[in-house]
Order: sequence, then structure tokens, then C-alpha cells
Amino acid sequence: MRLPFALQSYRHRDLPVSAQRLINWMPEAQTPDAKARVITTPTPGLRQFTLLPQGPVRGMEEMRGVLYVVAGDGVYTVDASGTLTLLGTIAEGGPVSMDGNGTQMVIVAPETRRAWVATTTTLAQITDTDFLPCTSVACIDGYHVFTRADSTQFFISAINDATSYDALDFASAEGSPDNLVVARRIGRELWLFGETSTEIWSNVGAADFPFLRVSGAFVERGCAARFSVASRLSTPFWLGDDRVIYRADGFTPVRISTHAIEQAIGGYTTVSDARGWVYEQEGHVFYVLSFPTEGETWVYDLGTQLWHERESEGYGVWRCNVGGNFFGGALAGDAVDGRIYVIDPTLSTEAGDQIIRVATGTASHAEARPVWFTRFELETTTGNGLAVGQGSDPQIFLSWSDDGGRTWSNESWRGLGAQGRYTTRCEWRRLGRARDRVFRLQMADPVRTSLIAVNIEAEAGE
Repeated sequence: MRLPFALQSYRHRDLPVSAQRLINWMPEAQTPDAKARVITTPTPGLRQFTLLPQGPVRGMEEMRGVLYVVAGDGVYTVDASGTLTLLGTIAEGGPVSMDGNGTQMVIVAPETRRAWVATTTTLAQITDTDFLPCTSVACIDGYHVFTRADSTQFFISAINDATSYDALDFASAEGSPDNLVVARRIGRELWLFGETSTEIWSNVGAADFPFLRVSGAFVERGCAARFSVASRLSTPFWLGDDRVIYRADGFTPVRISTHAIEQAIGGYTTVSDARGWVYEQEGHVFYVLSFPTEGETWVYDLGTQLWHERESEGYGVWRCNVGGNFFGGALAGDAVDGRIYVIDPTLSTEAGDQIIRVATGTASHAEARPVWFTRFELETTTGNGLAVGQGSDPQIFLSWSDDGGRTWSNESWRGLGAQGRYTTRCEWRRLGRARDRVFRLQMADPVRTSLIAVNIEAEAGE
């Protein structure tokens, strides 16, 4: 019989309920006439695009064909060929908030509450006497909008001039008395995320102050992590103040996290450092959410509405902590050093480092009766071995758990076929008896391997 295998990461607190995990594999929906309606494909690899002298990459944003990058304390411009130019330095620290008006890119460092203006040739701190300590920036209709630190207020620059400010150009998000966390432009609207609520404002062109709250646009859900907020296709994603992950449908927050993910996040000691970003690739829209302190990266695919995990060897989290679609492709910055990568679905390594992939399936059982497992067959892509080196004889190994995923058997290896051996079969026989069994597949060879389906021959006893 064909067994529904690992289609998402759903590791429940009570493991016998579900031990499913997809680490560096992801679900992909197929057409009705395909061999399987949903298969599990490998997550993309990474190819170095350029190397900045220092790291980590703290922020990156494109403006008129130029990528502005903050790495370490340096601010750089990078062109489509990967050539970089140092503009100057800012205070070292954590992630930065960035947005541009077409000619000026503003960079806010929340830890110092200061801001800088970068052009293609210059970098200068904002020193206007009316400029206030701030924690984030968003640009809409030529205005740079800043959230004032530790307050409900936001203030704006002069139109198309991020160096000029007026002490009277401010307003307050007063639908709820919570402090503002971050401002983001979503489509043609300004979203102001607070600690426990969110307001949406728009530019109405008034002479005294151009922004006005959209009538009825008040979201009774705040933001737990400033840098968890990301958007694509006018859809924001964020980590809510209740540790639930949301996207917006219009002005309505829609829960996209599962109970298993919420159980995991609920147990984290620190969530305020969560970092989220979105990129599109081959028809997928991915929301990437990393928790650096906790060593976990969750990825949501808007198309399948399923979650998987990504992890770089030796890091715990995925090493890509910021990214997006730039220069017609998907780029990401490194969480430790100054590398910027191309996210490449044709690669099976991360800049030469191996990717360890794990797929833990659903439980196989016969309603508490003993089951004899005589054969486990994996339908997969075979014959993709490399010409030389690791991967010339690619291997995958199977292990299983008879206690709901708490402990595991020894690994049993099978070959995936050397280059050109497309008819290689991958199966295991005489697997013993269990009342409740979970199977797990793992591999590390740098070859592209999709898990199409699993077939099991088993017989239930009395």
C-alpha cells in the first residue's frame, strides 16, 4: 500500500500523536495526473554571489537597481555583477531597518535609535534637530516614516528629503495604548505594528499632516518581534504578540502556524530576536522565520500552506538571516560572515558545505494491533550520482521508531544509483513487528533527490 509520508513539519508535543519533520526537504503540489499529488523535494542550495569584508549581514534593500547592504559596521552598495563599494560605517549591532525613496536609502539601527541616509556615493547620519530617537523606518509616497522609540508616536521626513524634519510632523497610533514596534509599507498603505495591536494608515494628502488612519482598519493583534514582519504581494507576515504566526487577508489576521509550531514557539525563552523575510522562486512564495537564540528556522510555503524546516550544518538555524528578490533572482545574507548568496534550486550544497536532509513520516499502525512489516519501498529520483567525489555513489538511510519518535533504530543504508542508473530500486525488507511505527529517511550526499512516494507491505495480526 502507498503510505502518506512526510508532507510537513508537525512534531507535536505528545510525540505519539505526530513526529513528522521535514528538514531541508519541502512539500510541492503536483497536477492530478502526476505520479503523486504532493511530493517532497529538496530545498535549494546556496551559491556565493559576493563576499563583503565583514559580517554578519544585518540588512539589505534594493533601490533603482542598486543593492544597499549593511554588514558588520560597514554600509555598501552592490551591483548586479556583485561588485561592492564601501560608503562608510555605522554603529555595530544587530539587524537594521531599511527603506528608500528612490534616491535616498535610510538605515535605522534600533539599538542606538539613530538613522543614516545613504546615496550611491555618500553616507551621513541624520542630524536634524527635530529628528527623534527611532526604531524602524518605512518609505511611502516619498515620505520616510519612523516609529518613535518607546511611544505610540510616528513621525515623517519632508517629502523626498530624508535629511529634513519638522517637529510638528508626527501622529499617534491611539487605537490602543501600546507602544509601536515597527512600521512597514504594505502596498499603498502604512501598517503600524504595536505591542498588542496594529493600525493601518494611508496618505490622504492633507496639508497639515498627510497620513490618516483608514476607517475600520484596526487589528487587535500586535507583534512580538520587530524583524519578524515581512511582506510580498501586498501580504504581510508576522509573529503575533500571542506567539502565533499570521498573515493578513485584507485587514484580517489569518493564523498560518500550526498547533505543533505554536507549542514549539511557546517553549522558546526568547522570541524578540526572530527574523522574518520573504522570497519568491519557481512559483513558490516562502516566508522564512528564524529564531537565532533557539536555533530554529521555520519556512511557510504560501502555495501549499505547509511548513518545513531549514538548517545549515553546524548552525542549528538556516545560515540565511535576511534576503529577498533582487536583480531578478533570490539573494540572502549570511548570519555570521559577509557572504551574500544566490538561492539556487539546482544546487545541493550551501557554498560547498553539505546539506543534511531529514524526513520523518507519519505513524504506521493498525489501531493498536501488531503489524509485521515485510517491505518498505521508496519511490525516488535515482541515477543522479555525481561523476566523482562525494555523491558518486549516493546513499540514503532508513531508521524507525516503535515508541512514537522518542528513540530510533540503527540506520540501514541503500544506494540511490550511480550516474545514469535510473532504474535503481530503493527498498528494505524484513523490518520486524511493531504496534506503532514511525519511519525516518536521511541523506547528506550532494545530489538532488525528491521523495515521490513510499510503498509498504505489512500485515496486521490479532
